[in-house]
Amino acid sequence: MLKWLLHRYTRGFASRYNYDATYMHEMLDASTAAFVRFGIMQSAGGNWRGDAPPKAWFASGIAGALFEDCGPCVQIASDIAMEQGMPGEIIRALLSGAPTDTDAQLGFDYGRALLAHADNLDDLREAIENKWGKAALLALSLRAMTARNFPVLKRAMGHAKTCQRVRIGNTDVTVNPTLKAA
Repeated sequence: MLKWLLHRYTRGFASRYNYDATYMHEMLDASTAAFVRFGIMQSAGGNWRGDAPPKAWFASGIAGALFEDCGPCVQIASDIAMEQGMPGEIIRALLSGAPTDTDAQLGFDYGRALLAHADNLDDLREAIENKWGKAALLALSLRAMTARNFPVLKRAMGHAKTCQRVRIGNTDVTVNPTLKAA
């Protein structure tokens, strides 16, 4: 019964975001325990916002997905951010490398720097801590870290074969290739 409910939930998620969740169904079929643990890990770490401003928090998640992905997971991170009120023009700017809202830019830059072990990580960490506090820093860190888990799992299961353009509202966004990890 639990497996049936989880498959149903996953189909709803896939439908809502027009997302190929085949790898999630495969994981669930292989191990309900692994699927549940993955869900707990994602919820426990990636859904806590602490004191982080929403734009910075969502931007950090988009950066985390972008670090590992070439489209589908970045699309979901962007769609969820827009559902929660983040303006599409900010997301378009982040993905294209254009200047944008300072809170969003700081969260995005921090997420990328954290995952890339970038030289400017200490400066970004200090800026976030000074501006919003340690709880915000932790929330942005957890968001970036957990956002990369979906594309990593997808790749581990042999499903990260398709790239796609990211669509924000009615506009396709060309992601600036210098923002990707590799």
